[in-house]
Amino acid sequence: MTVAERMTFNMTSNDGKAMIAALLATMGVGAVLYWDAIGNLFFRWGAQDELSHSYFIPLVSAWLIWENRQAVKASVGAPSFAGVAIAAVGLAFLLTGRLSSIYLIQQLGLVITIASVVAAFGGVSLLRCLAAPIAFLFFAVPPPFWVITVLSWNFQEWSSILGVAMIEAMNIPVFLQGNIIDLGDYKLQVAEACSGLRYLFPFLSIGVMAGYIYRGPMWHRIAIAAATVPITILMNSFRIAVTGALVQAYGTQHAEGALHFFEGWVVFALCLVELFAVVAILARLKTPRDTAFNSLATPDLPTVTPSSRTSQPVPAALAMAAVFAAALGLSQVIKIDALTIPDRTPFAALPAEFGDAVTMVRPIDPEVAETLGADDAIVVDVARPEESAFNLYIAYLEAQRDGRSWHSPRQCIPGGGWQITDRSVQEGLAPDGSKYHYNRMIIENRGVRQLVYYYYDQRGRKIANEFVMKFWLIHDAVIRNRSDGAMVRLMTIVNEDESIEDAEKFLSRTLLDVQGILPAYVPH
Repeated sequence: MTVAERMTFNMTSNDGKAMIAALLATMGVGAVLYWDAIGNLFFRWGAQDELSHSYFIPLVSAWLIWENRQAVKASVGAPSFAGVAIAAVGLAFLLTGRLSSIYLIQQLGLVITIASVVAAFGGVSLLRCLAAPIAFLFFAVPPPFWVITVLSWNFQEWSSILGVAMIEAMNIPVFLQGNIIDLGDYKLQVAEACSGLRYLFPFLSIGVMAGYIYRGPMWHRIAIAAATVPITILMNSFRIAVTGALVQAYGTQHAEGALHFFEGWVVFALCLVELFAVVAILARLKTPRDTAFNSLATPDLPTVTPSSRTSQPVPAALAMAAVFAAALGLSQVIKIDALTIPDRTPFAALPAEFGDAVTMVRPIDPEVAETLGADDAIVVDVARPEESAFNLYIAYLEAQRDGRSWHSPRQCIPGGGWQITDRSVQEGLAPDGSKYHYNRMIIENRGVRQLVYYYYDQRGRKIANEFVMKFWLIHDAVIRNRSDGAMVRLMTIVNEDESIEDAEKFLSRTLLDVQGILPAYVPH
């Protein structure tokens, strides 16, 4: 049976009508199930400059399909139960995401579910044909806020270091303190918006697409996609260096406003030029040699011949609709917004816990407070008679979702001019005798040293690793209906006449004391 005959059969026969009804029902129920996740996609795309390119990702996928519409038509096969199995996985992602109130999991489930609909109603052959445009949709899924924060701080640091090196190469006096470039009369701050992530995410998408449509060895394709990261860092550093040189020569208007914005777009265009140069070099390395334009031909999707085996299309289609209906029923049972928020004592009462010690509550940096969005937080200096002083910072979230999560000290400390000279994960003993892990850092700024301890106090667990913390967050949101928790950080200055070992003894003892009073403020 030809493609046209199969399509005519599907549209006119009773089986075809049943399949169309099942497809429409599946799509309608799917829209209801993923409505909030899709809404969050559009919110994130519009709210974050790093993700504004994501509007075009589905359009690029649609363009790939349209350009290869003949191959797509030829790959249409009979409905497959494989699609039903894939749908079960995608919908499991959705329900898990709803239970944990994590949109990322729901949005990953959305892409998987799209793949399942293709396989269920167009066969595995059609899914194999459309694998690339469907996989490209993953680039439209926003990464977690904490991943963007970590990447941003790292890119700021790398760009600052390389940018200053370039400025020094121009014989311009410059001093780097954290992410602040001191040019004497003007201090140029490499803020989060200047980290280069606004280039990286769209540029990475372009690099992956360029690698896909490139006609050449697989390692060439991987190299093209991987080249986007160093190109982004290098060109963002170049942008910083040029901005610094222009500020030095002509004034501060070159670091602010429309000109700064224009310089950013110019640099993005230069990134594309460099990527094209990488493609041109790799094309010359092929046998026989080729040009970049010939190597970047219009992408061809594979034509996959449908299986000739006898199938039962209607049962597969109806099973798909039934799975979606069951997921809709389960979604109504799940209490999406009913996470348990335990009773606790506000941090305002915390200074009284230190008895005769002298305490001073410090205001929280507004930028950090906005990024974190903590429900309760405190920064307090504590000085006991005849002992070293220490600084205690605790932030508490009633629910970790919608981007509200922890601002890791490891990422934000370098931005204040401090250098992390030593970092490790240590094992400690809690007041109840149980073992746990915490982060230990020694930071230094112009000869001043501080010892820093921090960990994440999460529903009775003390965790040092951010990835482990995220695992338990999902587990507890699903199993215990809770996602509250706190981040605890202690710091003490290491005096000139004091050794690191002495500071360790003091801060370790202080950490144990603080943990003894925290349960009232951070529920287990």
